[in-house]
Amino acid sequence: MAVARQCLTAVITCAVIALGANYAQATSIQDLIRIKGHEKNVLTGLGIVIGLDGTGDESKKSLIAARPYAQLLRNLGNPVSSLEELAKADSFALVTVTMVIPATGVREGDQLDVSVDTMFNAESLEGGRLFMSPLRLPLPDSEGLQVLAIANGPVVIEGSNPRSGKIRSGGKMLVDIRTHPVSSNGVMGLVLNDHYAGYPNSTMIANAINEEFALDGYPDVAVAEDAKNVKILLPPGERQIPANFIATLLTIQVDPSLIQSKARIVINERQGIIAISGNVAISPIGIAHRGLSITTITPVPAATIAAPIYQESRYVGMDTSDGTSRTSTRLQDLLAAFDQLKVPVEDQIAIIFEMKKTGALHAEIITQ
Repeated sequence: MAVARQCLTAVITCAVIALGANYAQATSIQDLIRIKGHEKNVLTGLGIVIGLDGTGDESKKSLIAARPYAQLLRNLGNPVSSLEELAKADSFALVTVTMVIPATGVREGDQLDVSVDTMFNAESLEGGRLFMSPLRLPLPDSEGLQVLAIANGPVVIEGSNPRSGKIRSGGKMLVDIRTHPVSSNGVMGLVLNDHYAGYPNSTMIANAINEEFALDGYPDVAVAEDAKNVKILLPPGERQIPANFIATLLTIQVDPSLIQSKARIVINERQGIIAISGNVAISPIGIAHRGLSITTITPVPAATIAAPIYQESRYVGMDTSDGTSRTSTRLQDLLAAFDQLKVPVEDQIAIIFEMKKTGALHAEIITQ
């Protein structure tokens, strides 16, 4: 009896491990899409960084930069009679102020990072502090444009550009910005991320959602509208408070093997980076490269290691069978051959573009 119990325990343990492995390999719908209505927003404003040690705007070269500073002095009760009085001022800098609102929204009192960038001839913002600056939506200025946030604080220089900086938690929200993804009639939209957009994937996501909620009596809550959008009709009982339904929907597991993305090659020529998806294939093609010499060893019937026959060629020969197809092979195999032959990355990139022109490369090329 004890032996049987131990065997049953072992079987259950193996089943749990196998189930966990399947989930570990799966991805969720929230990794493939964004919710329509959950978009980032940007607040902008004009600000003045003060306290600079002689590295600010030189007013004598651009008096227009002194106008906001003169207005600031006027607001503080110390007006100047003319902009010429500020000709020698160099301890301030006129900057643009931007703050990104997360896609999930914010509440009054939330504090977010703020970016500042010089507008005129200031050399550096290091050591400066942003004076209190109102932030609004990036719309044409008008008297009725509501101030949504206030930004101020010490500027921190990140990277090698001293004319651009960040104020950590420097922006404070004055109002709520909340997202409402579900319409009054219970409709919400899922937007596929660009690199997953396509009819196969939008249909697969809609089918996965319908399968999940079919057991609850709602087999048709999702419809693939096109290659990028999936429409969701929430069940009547979930429309008043849709959070639980949306949470369940977003965490539906999808087998990665079902994700049918277009074959893509991403090339960053400046950094010398080539990133390719696993489904990039090439048709038979001969490639010659300047200064490239490929050596192959073909032993004669009675050849030994000490007596092979050497043949040299300036062409790369690729086996296009790949074990499954007679017409194509993977681009990874070609790039691996290039690496063995020490072909420079910039030349590999040039060859990829030339292969695309011939029609032998079956993939979309994205340059950065």
